[in-house]
Amino acid sequence: MLVGLVLAQLHPGSIAARAAAAASVRSAGPVNVTPVHAIEDARHASDHFAFAPSTASILPRAARTTLMTSNSTLRREVFGFAPYWNLSLYSEWNLNLVSTVAYFGLDVNSDGTFATQGGGWDGWNSAYLTALINKAHLAGDRVVLVIKDFNDSSINYIVTTAAMQNLISQTIAAIASKNLDGVNVDFEGSGSPLFPDIPLGITNLMTAMSSQVHARWPQAEVSIDTYAGAASWDGGIFRIGDLAPVVDAMFVMAYDSVFSNMPGQAGPNSPMTHWTFNDTIDVAQYLTKAPASKIILGVPYYGYKWSTVDGSPYSTAVSGGTAETYSDVIGDLTCGHIALQQGWDAWGESPWASWWSPRTGDPCGANLGYPRELYYDNAASLGIKYDLVNSNNLRGTGMWTLGYDSGFPDLWNELQLKFTTTTPWSSLGGTLTSGPAASSWGTGRSDVFVRGANNGLWQRTWNGTSWSGWVALGGVLTSDPAAVSMAPGRIDIFARGTDNALWHRWWTAPGGWYNWERLGGILTSGPAVASWGNGRLDIFVRGTDNGLWHRLFTAAGGWYNWEALGGVLTSKPAAVSWGTDRLDIFVRGTDNALWHRSWTAPGGWYNWNRLGGYLTTGPAASSCASGHLDAFAVGADSALYQIGFTGSAWGTWQRLGGWWTSDPGVVCVTGTNSVEGFERGPDGASLWTTTMPGS
Repeated sequence: MLVGLVLAQLHPGSIAARAAAAASVRSAGPVNVTPVHAIEDARHASDHFAFAPSTASILPRAARTTLMTSNSTLRREVFGFAPYWNLSLYSEWNLNLVSTVAYFGLDVNSDGTFATQGGGWDGWNSAYLTALINKAHLAGDRVVLVIKDFNDSSINYIVTTAAMQNLISQTIAAIASKNLDGVNVDFEGSGSPLFPDIPLGITNLMTAMSSQVHARWPQAEVSIDTYAGAASWDGGIFRIGDLAPVVDAMFVMAYDSVFSNMPGQAGPNSPMTHWTFNDTIDVAQYLTKAPASKIILGVPYYGYKWSTVDGSPYSTAVSGGTAETYSDVIGDLTCGHIALQQGWDAWGESPWASWWSPRTGDPCGANLGYPRELYYDNAASLGIKYDLVNSNNLRGTGMWTLGYDSGFPDLWNELQLKFTTTTPWSSLGGTLTSGPAASSWGTGRSDVFVRGANNGLWQRTWNGTSWSGWVALGGVLTSDPAAVSMAPGRIDIFARGTDNALWHRWWTAPGGWYNWERLGGILTSGPAVASWGNGRLDIFVRGTDNGLWHRLFTAAGGWYNWEALGGVLTSKPAAVSWGTDRLDIFVRGTDNALWHRSWTAPGGWYNWNRLGGYLTTGPAASSCASGHLDAFAVGADSALYQIGFTGSAWGTWQRLGGWWTSDPGVVCVTGTNSVEGFERGPDGASLWTTTMPGS
């Protein structure tokens, strides 16, 4: 088995050659700089918003716990832009998962005053903004004002004349007027040689702005938005090494990279690796010029779609890319497109989709007569970026923008997984060709098993403090394995062999691993196994009739014959026991919902009951205490979901996030109330793990 992350070569070698060639010129600095926020701002400039005027008072902010994050829930800064065109959605935003809300914003005139007409000004005076400020302040969040200018001539005049001090004075007055907590400067110039004084001027502006704002409010945050590639040279308008000492934070706009990386082609908006502009290189270069505590990695809550020549990955574009919010992306993926394909771009580490839009009769209404291609970010790709933030100990992350995920909790859940006290998903590497299985035979001990690239069984072990390396256990598996511990120092493994029969191998301390034994049957799925005590094993499989079948082992009686338990399964089963004389079985039904059946002594088998959900994998199950159950499965959005039973009733499905490509594996670690979960990652190969509380 290959240990470590293996990138699928989704695209031909010519792509790698183009990426390498592009990377070789990066030292020359950014090309084709795109004023990202400016484009979106211009798109909404003609929108009309009938904002109700504000009449309520603005509450002071609750005391924060650290200088970097403003509430105790978060471990890092989460900086969310709140544009005026999304203010009406503020009630949906989980401000316990945001540390700084940046109102976008007020337009700056060339004399340093603010424009008093347009959507930004109307939003500034609206009841919506007051309500948002109060909600954020009650959560302990900062609220900062974004001041914005996207015109080279205007920026040049402001930063080289007395207009600079006028702007600083106007900004301080605006902050005071709404009891805000700082300012974010969004000056996006083109870097035109016609205005050579802008770079030094912007540094001078931020130096003076920080000094005067901090003199008034020592705990205020003064930040600036900078281009992703700005740290690769000193020839642009942002000189990162000069800005770093004078600002509290730099929000790195690490998106829209596709237009510089591969002009004229469809491609990833914010790639993690390989391309000239990618998050990994951007962060590394920023760290050469600024401390990690001042770097906020901006991520996109939107993607781009193109009409293309043939709809293949990285196809030549027929027309320019059109921005699409995450909510609209989900709409595209669910509206019934013709020949819809979805995939994971291992080169840039983000999802993509393609489909056909006919000239007439397009079920989604576009009627373009071209193949369409969409690259976007979802919880899985954003989670990888958040891992980059955590591994480099950056100040935090931020999104453009709040509200672009309206109606969907996925991205909020990923923030919680990565930046709160909840243990985040982490990679254990490897090359998996199955879903995982797990068992625990002692306090703090867990063992995870997978089928490797050679179709053999492989094992990794957690001993309470660290993970072992991968260990090969042989065999030729044609299904996911199943694992259970029926006693301390005992593990039993089951799998389907090349003859479609059930095979069994076990381990004891100090005996070690025993040879495989054949247990017969004709399986059409991987097995499941449960044990309620030493000397008892209950095996469940899907048979050739798609029904559930059961085989029992007892120390006194040995192996019993197969028995049919009915039902119509569309997945492998999951099995667990919460105690003596109790078994619980979970399967996916023909309606893709989760179904459950239980056995007790002396009651016997009870009827099937439907637990709902929409499963795209088989389920997994665990129990951390008598009368308590948890079932897990992957949903339609490729995220992991959990539903729990607490002795009297089933709860509701809870989304655990991620982007997973196999049935899950779970085990309640002996001596704890913690469920350790395992999944195969979005690359279709590596093993990932997390820990969560049992129900």
